[in-house]
Amino acid sequence: MNQIKQKPSKRLDLQGIRALAIIVVLGFHFYPEYCPNGYLGVDQFFVLSGFLMCMLLKRSENQLPCQLVSLFYSKRFKRILPLYLLVIFLCMICLYSFFPDTAIETNQESAIHALLFVSNRQKTVAEDYFQMLFIAVDIFTHTWSLSVEIQFYFLVPFIFLLATKLPEKFQLGYYGIVGFISFVHFSTIPPSVAFNSVFARIWQFLIGMVVYLLGLSISESQYRLLNNPEILESKQLLEDEENEEADCCPEENFANFLKYSQSVAFVSLISLICIAMFPMTLPSLVVRPLVTIGTGLLMLLSEDNWILSNKLLTYIGDISYSLYLIHWPIYAYWKLTCERNQALLLLALISSLILAVITFETFEKWYLKLSSTNIGVLVVVLFFLSIVVIKKDEVTDFIDSIGKNKSSLDGVTDDMTAVDAERLNYRWSVNDNRNLFDPTCVYENPETAKNLINKKERFRDYRVNSRWPRLETAGMRIMLKCSIRSVDIKQRVLCKDRLLVSWTILHLINWSLSSTFYSGCEPLFPTGQIEMCRQNFTDFEVHIRNEKPDYAFMFTRFMSIGASWPRNVTSFEQDSIYQTMKGQMLKFIENIKYKLYILDAIPRINRRTVNQIAQLIKNGTDPVAIDKIMVRPHGHEMARKRHAQLVKDCKGKCELVDYVPEFYKNATKTFRYFDEKGFSYFTTPEHLSPHGIEHIRHVWTDICKKL
Repeated sequence: MNQIKQKPSKRLDLQGIRALAIIVVLGFHFYPEYCPNGYLGVDQFFVLSGFLMCMLLKRSENQLPCQLVSLFYSKRFKRILPLYLLVIFLCMICLYSFFPDTAIETNQESAIHALLFVSNRQKTVAEDYFQMLFIAVDIFTHTWSLSVEIQFYFLVPFIFLLATKLPEKFQLGYYGIVGFISFVHFSTIPPSVAFNSVFARIWQFLIGMVVYLLGLSISESQYRLLNNPEILESKQLLEDEENEEADCCPEENFANFLKYSQSVAFVSLISLICIAMFPMTLPSLVVRPLVTIGTGLLMLLSEDNWILSNKLLTYIGDISYSLYLIHWPIYAYWKLTCERNQALLLLALISSLILAVITFETFEKWYLKLSSTNIGVLVVVLFFLSIVVIKKDEVTDFIDSIGKNKSSLDGVTDDMTAVDAERLNYRWSVNDNRNLFDPTCVYENPETAKNLINKKERFRDYRVNSRWPRLETAGMRIMLKCSIRSVDIKQRVLCKDRLLVSWTILHLINWSLSSTFYSGCEPLFPTGQIEMCRQNFTDFEVHIRNEKPDYAFMFTRFMSIGASWPRNVTSFEQDSIYQTMKGQMLKFIENIKYKLYILDAIPRINRRTVNQIAQLIKNGTDPVAIDKIMVRPHGHEMARKRHAQLVKDCKGKCELVDYVPEFYKNATKTFRYFDEKGFSYFTTPEHLSPHGIEHIRHVWTDICKKL
C-alpha cells in the first residue's frame, strides 16, 4: 500500500475560496459596473467563518463550558483584534493628514462605531450600505461585516453547547431549524435591516458549521474505507470489471461519491464565479441563498481541489483579511479626491494589494506568534491609541479651554494669535456638519435632517452646492432648521438665547417661524432644473401654505438665480428665471402674515483657501492678496439684481438681509472674509464659521428688535 501523503495544517482549498471571495468584493467596490454582484463575496466569508468557528468549538467540546467559551474567544480575538485596531488607528491618522476636512467629522463618529463593533447598527434608508458605497465618505463602511461576525461570536458558543446536549443524530436537524428561523427572519424584514442584522445572517454562519460537521462524517467514512481491505478489494474489482453488475454496500457508494465529488466541486465553482461576475445585478433574495448554499457545497467537496489549492489563490486567501481592511479606505480617498481618474483607481487597487502583502508579512505573521498575554497588552494599547486619535480634537479643545472664559459662540479671545486661528479654522470646518444639526430644536423629520447633512456629498454630481441652507447667525441658523411653533416656543431656551429676544416679547407676539430645508435647492427657483429640486420647489410652497407663518426666512446661497440673462433677454419681464422667482414669491407672501426675509447674495469663496489664511497671515502676506485668492468676485451680481426687483414686486412684505456692508472693504475695494489675525469667517463647506456668525450677530439683533 502506498504511503498516504501528509496533508498541510490547513485546507488550502478553503484559502482558495477565501481568495475568490475577496477578489469579487474588490471587483464590486472598485469596478461595480463590471462586477455588480460582487457583494456576495461577503456572504461567502460568513460561511467560511461559520466553518472555522465550528472547528474551534468542536476541538474544545470535551472542555468545561466556561473553558470552551474562553478558549474560543481567546483564539478568535487574537486573530482579529490586533490588525483591526491597527487599521483603525492608522486610518484616523491618514484621515487627518490627507482626506478633505469635510470627511473628518463623519469618520470620527464611524470610527467609534467600528471600534465598538456596531458599524452594522440599524440604519435609515439614507444610510443604506449601497448608498454608502456610492458616496464613499465613510472610510469604515466595510467594517459592518466584521461587526456582524463579532456579534455572532457572542451567540455561537451557546448555540453549539445546546447542540451538544442533543443526541448526535438530531444535531444537524437542530442547526437546520435554527438556520431556517434565521432565514425566514432575513426574508421577511426590510432589506436594509436584514443586510446589517446578525440575526438575519445566522443561517449563513450555520451553513458553514454544518459543512464542517458533514466533513467530519465524510472523513470518518473515508478512514473506514482506507483501513478496510475488503472494501478496497471490492472497489478495485468494480474498477476492473466496469460492465459487471455488482451490489454495492454503503461504503462502496461512498467511494463512488468521492470519485465524482471533484466534478461536482468544479461545477459549483464555475457557477459561483458566473453569478459573482454576471454583468447585470441579480435579485439578492434569490442569489444570496444560492451563493451561500453553493459555497457550503463547494467547501464540502473541494478538499485537495487543484484549482483552489494553487499557490497564487491560497496566498491571496492568506492576505484576504489585511486586504479587506485596507482596500476600502484607499478606495474612499480616490473617490473623494480624484474620482474620475481611472488610472489612479487602478493605482489604488494595486496599492491595496501591496500594502496588504506588507501588512501580512510583517505585522500579521509577527503578532500571531505572540503569547496570549502579549496579544492582550497589544490590543489594550492599540485600543487606547485609537480612542485618543479619534477624540484628539475634543482633547485639544479641553486642554485649550482650561483657565479661559469663553462667552462667545466662536471661543475667540483677545490674546489669541494666528497659530490659534490656524487651529480653529480647521476645527470649524471639521465640525461644520455637526453644527448644522442642533439636538435642542424640533425637526419635522429628525432622521432625514441628520442623514442629509451627513451625506451632503451625495448630490455633488448635480454641480450644485449640496449643503443644507443654513441661516448664518447664532440662533437664526438653528431656527432655519427648526419648525418652532408658539405652543412650545417657551421650551426653546437655546434659540431664545441666540436670538437675543426676551421671553416676554416672544410670548406676546404669538409668532411662528417657518423653515424648510433641502440639500442644494433654492426655494425661489428649481436649482439646475434637476428632478430633486423641482420636487422640492413645490414642497417649499406647500410647507409655507400649511404653516402660515408670521415670519418666514429664506437663507440660501445663490446658485441658478445668479445666472446671466438668457439669450436675447434684457428685462425682467422676459427673464424666465425671474418670472419663476416672482411667481413662487407671490405664493409665499399670500400665506405669510408679516414679512418674508431673504438673504441677499454675496460672493462665494474658494474653499481650499480657508485653511491657508492663518499661515499666509503669519508669513506677512498682504491681506488684499489673500482677498483676491479667497473670494470669487463675480457671479453674485445678477442674483442681487433679481432680489432687488423681487422686493419691488413683493407688495411691501419682503425684506433683504444684506451682508455686503459687513464684508466689503471700501478702502481696498475687496471682500474680506477673515479678520486681522487670520480667523476665517467661512468654513471649507462654504458656511459661515462661528467667528463669521459673531461678526454678523448685530444684523440679527436689529432684525429681532423689529419683530
